Amino acid sequence: MAGEYLDHKLECPFCGTIRLQIPADAQPATPIHCAECGKYLGTWDELQSDFEMQGGTDGVFRLDKGRIQRLSQ
Repeated sequence: MAGEYLDHKLECPFCGTIRLQIPADAQPATPIHCAECGKYLGTWDELQSDFEMQGGTDGVFRLDKGRIQRLSQ
C-alpha cells in the first residue's frame, strides 16, 4: 500500500483534490464541502470514517498539491 494516494470520499470527484472546508465547531452531521470548488463531499462523520477505513490513523503521509499520499504504514 506504500505510495498510494488516499481517495474515496476525501478526494473531490469534481476537481480531484483533497481540500476540505471544515468548520472549527464541526459535529458528526456537519456538511463538508471542497475548499477548491465548493462541492458537497459528505458529512464530517462520513469523511472521518472513510479516512480511518483507509488507514489514515496509521502511517506517515505527505500532502502534495491537494492530495494525501501514504509514505509508510
